[in-house]
Amino acid sequence: MTQPDESTCPAPRRADRLIPAALLLLALAVRAGIIAATPHAFDGDPDAYRAVAKNLVEHGCLGSDNIPTATRPPLYPLLVAACLSVDAQVRLRLAAAHVLLGLATVFLSCRLAQRWGLGRWAPAAAVLVAIDPILLAQSTLVMTETLATFLAAASLLAVTVCAEQPSGRRAAVAGGLMAAAALCRPTFLPWLGLVIVLLPWFGKGWHQRARLAAAAAIAAAVVLGPWAVRNALHFGKPTPATNHGGFTLLLANNPSFYDYLGRRSPGETWNADQFNQDWSARSRALAPGDEVAADRLAYADACQTIRSQPRMFAYACLVRLGRTWAILPHRIDSAESGRGRGARWAVAVFYAAESLLALVGLVALARGSIGRNRLLSGWLWGLLLVAVFTAVHTFFWTNMRMRAPLIPVVAAASAAGLASLWGSLTRRKPLADRGL
Repeated sequence: MTQPDESTCPAPRRADRLIPAALLLLALAVRAGIIAATPHAFDGDPDAYRAVAKNLVEHGCLGSDNIPTATRPPLYPLLVAACLSVDAQVRLRLAAAHVLLGLATVFLSCRLAQRWGLGRWAPAAAVLVAIDPILLAQSTLVMTETLATFLAAASLLAVTVCAEQPSGRRAAVAGGLMAAAALCRPTFLPWLGLVIVLLPWFGKGWHQRARLAAAAAIAAAVVLGPWAVRNALHFGKPTPATNHGGFTLLLANNPSFYDYLGRRSPGETWNADQFNQDWSARSRALAPGDEVAADRLAYADACQTIRSQPRMFAYACLVRLGRTWAILPHRIDSAESGRGRGARWAVAVFYAAESLLALVGLVALARGSIGRNRLLSGWLWGLLLVAVFTAVHTFFWTNMRMRAPLIPVVAAASAAGLASLWGSLTRRKPLADRGL
């Protein structure tokens, strides 16, 4: 009998070890490189996360001076506060935190794609996450997208593993991670609720199903509970989210924005100065620091605008849907340089190609060429997350960065599209037949 060539046998094992290392090196080079190439990285504070974190370090209060606030979710300010509380360069620590989160996201995206049946095409999904323009741009800002995308990938992997191998412990891990994601981006909350409802159906028998639901719900409550209790004590409202939802809805549904939509020209951006002045005048009539009253007022104003202009509201929903899934970044500078225009169109080419591949991948999924057993145990959770985020941002304010937590799902679908096209071009068997 011919003996196998021992020199060639270890090759697959070496490749299996080298691929994750190569992915992490790629992610490190890209993320660290983009931060190093951005002179003013982490200097700005567009959503006041640094201000809230600094106040927490200096006054022990998540707010302004000794006045608490719940206009922002707490998890990312806590991360920034940890970076501010050590004697070293804040910019360097923030950069290190974002780079490490980016590396972890790439690694988890690869594991997630493997769990979803992509086999040797899983690294392609990780590469797409590593070089994604939205994630690269947000990795240089004091914003939640880097942390939120990491938590999305971790939550998706946890719930996928739990659905495949149901246990109370795995359900608790999934529930806790999804709740942490909601403390970073409240848009995760509806997804958390849906997963808790659906996850028990992967158990065997009513006893295990009840245990799955209870474990996920209790873990989520443990994570969300302190924030809800804190808000109940300070604001009289045990919200697990923020007191900012009304403003976000009003920002997307107000007379000024509707007027802009009715008369805008191509490339024109909305000037929100008048809206901000009007809202400041409205909110000044309230008691200082009464965020709950301001939130209710914003919801009431937004609902009034929607009721008074239902056709424009329907059109605005379509506009927001398009902005959430836009491939071309919106021009923000009226005097845009040629370099800036070229960069925007390069991003558009990337997202156009990725979107087409994702559509091919979804078709392959629907046809069963990726393996029908993966549809419910894995892809269900990713597609559900995409549906929830899309639905929420159809009504609330949105732009391209709002889809950042969905990028691991889109990348996995794009990798599936690559696998499907490659199989068609090489006339190979479908992925399901090859165990991929």
